[in-house]
Amino acid sequence: MTKENTDPRERLLASGLKIFAEKGYSGSTLRDICDDANSNIAAINYYYSDKANFYSAVRDYARGKLRARMKRCWEVVDTDPWQALRIHIEVLLDMNYDETMFLVNWLNLREVIEMDTVPPHNLTPEMEEARKQYENRMRKMMSSLLGEATTPHNISLLRYTYYSLCQFLPIHRHIEQKCIKNKGEFNVSQTDKSEMVDFIFDAVKRTVESVREKHLSASKKTN
Repeated sequence: MTKENTDPRERLLASGLKIFAEKGYSGSTLRDICDDANSNIAAINYYYSDKANFYSAVRDYARGKLRARMKRCWEVVDTDPWQALRIHIEVLLDMNYDETMFLVNWLNLREVIEMDTVPPHNLTPEMEEARKQYENRMRKMMSSLLGEATTPHNISLLRYTYYSLCQFLPIHRHIEQKCIKNKGEFNVSQTDKSEMVDFIFDAVKRTVESVREKHLSASKKTN
């Protein structure tokens, strides 16, 4: 589908995601975005009134893209937590292998780095509820995997075991592309996604086994 055949707001949001992710909020202009979207500034003013409101819409657009990908995970989290974990890893790795999700991730990273320059991020009651629901689902999935070894500390340990692995890849991809022009000896983008999913999934399984063994050993000593 060409840009000319898509909804004008969809074109603007997609281009906004691309430009804001690449250049940051302060480094981007509405002209940059409109040129990429084959649109004009009047359209942004009509739909979103100004740059700050448009950026907030792009932020919501990015969040919606991620939420749609996560839906598959939540559909099986109650019946098959290991499958839910694999799907979650796939979604996180999409931030390296899928261009749209890569931009979503990079926009989020820029928000952290350039916190003082982006428009305020005010959570609505709906957004706060969605955040709590996400945390509850994550806690349920981690607890199902850990079993009797479930503690807040172990949940955090398990979650960050694979979060850190998955989140590092798009950062390194950016370094490879922008700084060393893909000429380095190691190139994460050339590693097959399914192979990477299996590698991280197996690392999590080993972590779970280790945590369970330590918990069991500690329980025997106390008894």
